[in-house]
Amino acid sequence: MDKVRYVQRIRRPNGTVDLYFRKGDHREGPLRSFDGSPELRAEVDAILARLARAQVAQTPKAGTVGGAIERYRKSADFIRLAQSTQKEYERLLTEIEADVGDVRLTEVDKGWIRDLRDLWAPRGHKATNDRVQVLKNALMPAVEDGRIKTSPFLGLKKLTPPHDADEVNLAWTDEEVDAFIALALQRNMPGLARAVALGRWGGFRRGTICNIPLNARVIAQDGDGFSQRRLYWTTEKRKVLCDKREDGRLSAFLEGTPARALTIAYDQRGHPWKERSLNQAVARLIDTLALTKRARPNLTPHGLRHARGLELAYAGASDAEIMAQLEHTTERAARIYRRQAERRRMADSGQDRVDNVVALKAERRRSSNGA
Repeated sequence: MDKVRYVQRIRRPNGTVDLYFRKGDHREGPLRSFDGSPELRAEVDAILARLARAQVAQTPKAGTVGGAIERYRKSADFIRLAQSTQKEYERLLTEIEADVGDVRLTEVDKGWIRDLRDLWAPRGHKATNDRVQVLKNALMPAVEDGRIKTSPFLGLKKLTPPHDADEVNLAWTDEEVDAFIALALQRNMPGLARAVALGRWGGFRRGTICNIPLNARVIAQDGDGFSQRRLYWTTEKRKVLCDKREDGRLSAFLEGTPARALTIAYDQRGHPWKERSLNQAVARLIDTLALTKRARPNLTPHGLRHARGLELAYAGASDAEIMAQLEHTTERAARIYRRQAERRRMADSGQDRVDNVVALKAERRRSSNGA
């Protein structure tokens, strides 16, 4: 019988021969079948079929961001780039595919791009701008041929270094939240403090912060019959009916501050916030805190939502759980939060290893000096 293609024969020191499947960089084995047997060809054919199915599953679907990226890789615009640039672009394209590759092109608009940019912002202004530019390169052919109706990149601002930033929605730290709330209460602005609490411990969008009614807070029983505080409302942006248990920190804060309006948060006149007015009020207090380095400049209400998303991811919440908490309708933002959390865990794990080595060396030096 003819030799079967993709079979590699390895002779062992004892004289036996093991058979391995080898195609390109893919290698597996040893194979179960004997050399020259009909079963060997069948076993190899089965492996080839499995690899083909896996390749089809990994192939980005037409009409998605992943499909557009794959077309860009084969385009003249990409091929004519310098090898070093191609390598860097490929690294970024792979990350973008992992984040949003399955998003339909019909979902891509200016708001979606802006939200994605803001989710990338914690990586730094340069890393974020590089990703946005590479994504733009990949999607512009879809804009030109009408698969995306209008360019979602028109008017989109680049992120600038923190000292110059005017559009970065960075996640707030707990210390910044505490400092802001303390200052708002000190200035007799409980309605503003409540708005920040809703953003941080509820993860709400600005529109929801401004409009969520006071009667959205209800007492209900859980599955075991125990009473609990819940939030039950219809979202402003997508008109989605939401029902979730109130975070204990949010409950405690709201119970400790006055309810002076028909909405949970309110301005100084006791009226519901307007988004622009809320942005301005937050900016004024952040500027004050930044003078004494109690907060970074240019923090925004939307950054509170990012802080909540990252908190959920750090706690090990699944994509579905993050989506339910933040009222997302797709998994893309949840995946990004989760990947950021995983990078942080890996970085911390690496630092733990370094700390252990440093401690061990210090202990050995002490032992040596005492000998």
